[in-house]
Amino acid sequence: MRKVIILIVTMLFLPSTLWAADPIIGTWKLNIEKSKLQTIPKEQTETYRELADGRIELTYQNIEKDGSSTMVVGTYPIQGGLFKALKSDFPYFFVQTRIAQDEWLVTYLIDGKQFITRHKKISKDGKTLVQTIKGIDNDGQPIDVLLILERQ
Repeated sequence: MRKVIILIVTMLFLPSTLWAADPIIGTWKLNIEKSKLQTIPKEQTETYRELADGRIELTYQNIEKDGSSTMVVGTYPIQGGLFKALKSDFPYFFVQTRIAQDEWLVTYLIDGKQFITRHKKISKDGKTLVQTIKGIDNDGQPIDVLLILERQ
């Protein structure tokens, strides 16, 4: 009995980092100056929120210089899986694969074919989300983008 009590007390006082939220949770804003973009938006924001059912909700918003905007809202399992769009201005879907606690590979598909991959990695200090996007656009032109997003 004494060992059980010691175990319970030890678990209660372990550092909170053991129970820390997913490192991607929060709002990330694109740093346009540090990013390598093919077209430059006015602003871009990604907000990740952990849901009680073991999923993450992603809200992506891109505002172009002319004021037009694109928004995607959806969910995917924390451990990775198919993104379920709740609202999307895009005709494709994606699968998010968790590589490590702070790293993901996202595969975009349209009509069942992969056309873009996005590699996401959070910096060791947790302040920067680096995304590398590679693939082919609708016109068959190569896409090679580096996004630097900063935690807000």
